[in-house]
Amino acid sequence: MTRNLYSVGVNKPNQLNTTDLCNPFSGHYSLKRDIKLNAWFVVAAVFYLINMMLARRHPEWSVAIRATLALVPLLPGLLYIRSLMRFVRGMDELQRRIQLEAWLFAAIGTILTGIVISTLNSTGVHLGEVEHGLGMGRAFIVTFVLWIVGSAVANRRYK
Repeated sequence: MTRNLYSVGVNKPNQLNTTDLCNPFSGHYSLKRDIKLNAWFVVAAVFYLINMMLARRHPEWSVAIRATLALVPLLPGLLYIRSLMRFVRGMDELQRRIQLEAWLFAAIGTILTGIVISTLNSTGVHLGEVEHGLGMGRAFIVTFVLWIVGSAVANRRYK
């Protein structure tokens, strides 16, 4: 049984995935494809927001309940990563390399941001809201912003 890497559930068979498919201003944008790619991210974000709301309203809940609720958004988050991986596998070699470089830049940048925050906290520097680390929501935001920067740098590099 052979597997067609270009047919990853986001695109038609034998059609390469491109980042233009998810860019509303590209001229090749498809809302259906964008929703199919990012649906799990939306589900994870909704669960995360509900968790934050419940945690603030019910601080008396047991640690086990709060921990379970805090970890619930990770499952749709992992499914989102799976859909991103499928999308990237359906790209041509250059686009795949650009995306992998951008994601590597974003992942390492997020790790370094967490290390800096942890180091500053251990020296007594108070950072306000991030005093206890990035947390899930801020980690996603930092990763996304760094992915945008990494994509811009990698695209410029290969043009």
